[in-house]
Amino acid sequence: MLLLALAIAPGFAICLFIYSLNKYKKEQRTHLLISFVLGMLSTLPAFLIQSLAVDVRDDPFRHSIFSYAWYAFVIVALSEEGGKFLLLRWYAYPKKTFNEPFDGVIFAVMIGMGFATVENIEYVWQFGVSTGVTRFFLAVPAHASFAVLMGYNVGWAKFERQRSGWLIWKGLLIAVLFHGSFDFFVFLQQSHVATAYFSTSVLSFGAFATFYIAMRLALRALRIQAEIQREKAAAANEEMGGHAHEESDQSTNFD
Repeated sequence: MLLLALAIAPGFAICLFIYSLNKYKKEQRTHLLISFVLGMLSTLPAFLIQSLAVDVRDDPFRHSIFSYAWYAFVIVALSEEGGKFLLLRWYAYPKKTFNEPFDGVIFAVMIGMGFATVENIEYVWQFGVSTGVTRFFLAVPAHASFAVLMGYNVGWAKFERQRSGWLIWKGLLIAVLFHGSFDFFVFLQQSHVATAYFSTSVLSFGAFATFYIAMRLALRALRIQAEIQREKAAAANEEMGGHAHEESDQSTNFD
C-alpha cells in the first residue's frame, strides 16, 4: 500500500493544484476525469512502441550517441507526448467547456498525470521506494511541466485562429523537445561512448538543467494564465457592481 500511495500521490496532487487554479468551472469535472483515465490508457500504445523498438540501453557498447538521441526523442518522447497530444487535440479541444486558453493547460495536465501515474506505478513496483521518492520530485513534475507547455500553446491555438496551426504543433514539439532532452541525458549515463568523454555528473547536470528550464517556462505560463484569470474575475466583479449600482439608482428614482 505504501508503494501504491507513493506512486499515485504526486500525480493526484498536481491535478488538484491545477484544478484549483480554475475552480469556477465545475462543469468540466466529468471531462477532466475522463481525460485522466484516457491519459492512463495512452500508456498502452507508447509502451507497445517502446517494447517493439530496440532499447539502446540493453547493449551500451554497441550503440552510438545518435542511437541514444533517436531512442530518447523519437521512440520515447514522441510516442508518449504524441499520444497525450492526440487526446488533447481530438478529445478535449472540441469540447464546449474548452472555452478559454487556460483550459488547454488543465486538460493537458489531467491527461499527462494520468499517463505519469500509470508509469509511476510500474517503476515503483519494479524498483521500490527509492525510485518512487526520486520520481516524486523529478519525473512526475517533469511530466507536468511538459503537459503545461503543450496545453498552454494548444489552449491559445483555439482562440488565435491566424496562428492556430503553428501553436498546435508548437505545443507538441516543445513537449517532445524537453521530454526527449531530459531522457537523452539520463540514458547517456549508460552509454560507454558518452561516459568516455563526459562524466555522469555532467550528464546528470544536463538532465537537471532541462528539467529546470521546462519547470521555469511552465511556471511562467501558469503565472500568465493566473493573471488573466484574476483580470477576468475583477472585470466580472466590476460589471456586477455596476449592475447593482444601476438597480439601486432605478430603485431610488422609483421612490
